[in-house]
Amino acid sequence: MSQTKGLGWVESVPPNGFHNRVSGNSKASNDNPQGLDTPVGEIEIETTPEHRNLVAGDPRCATWQRKYDDPNVDRLRQRMRERNGIPGLEVCRPDEVQRAATLFHRDGFVAVRDAVPPDQLARLRTAANQIVEQLIDADPDLAAGGGAGGLPHRLSFGGTSVSRHLFYRREWCELIDMPTTTPILTEIFGSPNYLVYGCGGDIAFPGAIEYQGLHSDNVWSELHDPVGGVSVRDLPVPVIHINFPLVDLTFENGPIRQIPGTHRSRAPIPTLADEPEWMRFSTICPLPAGSAIFRDARCWHGGTPNLSRDLRAMPNVEYFSPWFRSEALERTMPFERWLELSPHAQRISRFVIGQPGEPIIGAGKHHPRRAERERLFNEELAAMGKSGENYLRRR
Repeated sequence: MSQTKGLGWVESVPPNGFHNRVSGNSKASNDNPQGLDTPVGEIEIETTPEHRNLVAGDPRCATWQRKYDDPNVDRLRQRMRERNGIPGLEVCRPDEVQRAATLFHRDGFVAVRDAVPPDQLARLRTAANQIVEQLIDADPDLAAGGGAGGLPHRLSFGGTSVSRHLFYRREWCELIDMPTTTPILTEIFGSPNYLVYGCGGDIAFPGAIEYQGLHSDNVWSELHDPVGGVSVRDLPVPVIHINFPLVDLTFENGPIRQIPGTHRSRAPIPTLADEPEWMRFSTICPLPAGSAIFRDARCWHGGTPNLSRDLRAMPNVEYFSPWFRSEALERTMPFERWLELSPHAQRISRFVIGQPGEPIIGAGKHHPRRAERERLFNEELAAMGKSGENYLRRR
């Protein structure tokens, strides 16, 4: 990610960002400007109770300065050097299919090295840099923030996309069906009849000093069981996300943290203030670039501070099990892009493709602020006239 080296560490951006968690600040530009008063939609896709708690930010760094050599940052960096990394983390090879599946079912995640070939990784880095440049042009201070909790210096590829997913990019579509990941997915799901439903990923810029609170990636409404006997956590894995780090994950550049075994847990997810210290350092590192991190979306996880001088980006692809469906399915893959896929990728993408010749609204446009994304979407929708109504119904 050489083109983005040195970006970040914007001292003018206070800890936890420009919005209502900063008293008296009128520059509310975050996706959650009203904090816990943010209205909840009728269908709470990707909105869990812990997501709503995340808008409180990270209380531990509330008085720090966003500076590389701030004494508090230095102390945290040293503690991360000493503690970061899951003890005994086992990283599989792509050909260790059954072992990878066993670890996944046990822990709720598994890391697999050498998943993305060097030439493909280079293309993906170039594509990611192009999107990052759009986001920096729109918000040079990286203050708007994004992802769960809306923290500054931390953004989502999919969350900032006007089209919601990155199926418009060939480099993301190349990740859908690979010889290093498809056999493992098939083994975990017990069938090749799973579906791809999304692709995006996240970005931790240098100077992301905040921890992101633990959360699950909900893309479902909870099962309707009036007696409370069954929840989604009692079922086999419904959703898998695969993250692909574009740089080596180290102790200091924002490796993802995963809490082993929590994919089946009904326990309340602790807040940042309440969680034990070991959970903050339960990170997947060291791990080389081009690896794949298979994650059960129910498993507790969160972002960690990027206290390095380099950007850390992790594109992803998101899959449903053969038996699972959700309102998160949207037709955001251009038909022409679908024609380029392998037969298997075409089959598992059949619920996200658009009509032949039909444009995908927002494809190629990214912005960190929700209001601007909505404006751009509505502008393109209005230009479609009557056909826009059919577009929304099909989407």
